[in-house]
Amino acid sequence: MANTKTAKEKGGRMAVVVLCLLLVPVLLIGSGYLYLFLKPKDYPLLKAGKSASEVFLVGHRGYRAVAPENTLPAYEEAGKAGFKGAECDVYRTKDGVWVLQHDYITLWMMNTVRKIENTTYEELAKKRVNNGVNIDKYRGLRICTLEEYFNACKEYDMLPVVELKSANNSEYYQEIVDLAKKAGLEKVVYISFYADCLKVMRGLTDDDLYFLCSEITDEAIATAKSIENCGIDFDGNTEENYENDSAIIKKAQAAGLKMGAWTIDDVNTMNKLIDLGVTMITTDNITY
Repeated sequence: MANTKTAKEKGGRMAVVVLCLLLVPVLLIGSGYLYLFLKPKDYPLLKAGKSASEVFLVGHRGYRAVAPENTLPAYEEAGKAGFKGAECDVYRTKDGVWVLQHDYITLWMMNTVRKIENTTYEELAKKRVNNGVNIDKYRGLRICTLEEYFNACKEYDMLPVVELKSANNSEYYQEIVDLAKKAGLEKVVYISFYADCLKVMRGLTDDDLYFLCSEITDEAIATAKSIENCGIDFDGNTEENYENDSAIIKKAQAAGLKMGAWTIDDVNTMNKLIDLGVTMITTDNITY
């Protein structure tokens, strides 16, 4: 009996050792991936030149090439750089405050992991933004509210481009419209991957809408057409959109749709889109 027990104990210990040996590389790979995921991109700062004089350049999440994205400094820098528009991503907190954040959890930008829609603004405001380009120059940042963003757009005469990030909380969109009016803004552009969200917003405002898609398809064109005064904002880096002499882009234009493209960080790609008649271009790092 003693020998059997000893054998079982040895077998158990061996299993633990093997499990640990297997977990170590997994943890190392996971840690490496997380580091790369959180590490801010090093953007080259580019100038558009004369070709973009008539194009509407929109700062993606603000001027995220020089300041942490979706923060007040990013929008102030976008204004100083001369962007005609500035894009943001919005969620509604548990207690009804609209805040700026790209992901539905705070991992990317803050030293906490909280789902925004399940967290109060007070809880979020206690944490500091600790990630993003040039974060060392912007210590003490807290999460930016939609109201602060609208005020910055008003101050720097930038058209707000608001991405409705979640399929939730569309019953509260009147709050967004009211905040824009409170800031004295005459116009806002609303964009979303969720057609139903755009339809709700269309019932509240005459402002321009854009249906977001990576690849333009016949279905995407039909969806945008089903919403009054709605265009298509597509991934300008997706090669499928340029097949057969950019036939699908031209088809969308022929259907009378306004065209925007994201996220264009290369001047040659930007010029190709300008030649195709795309009028709104979202960028991280290209200024006039």
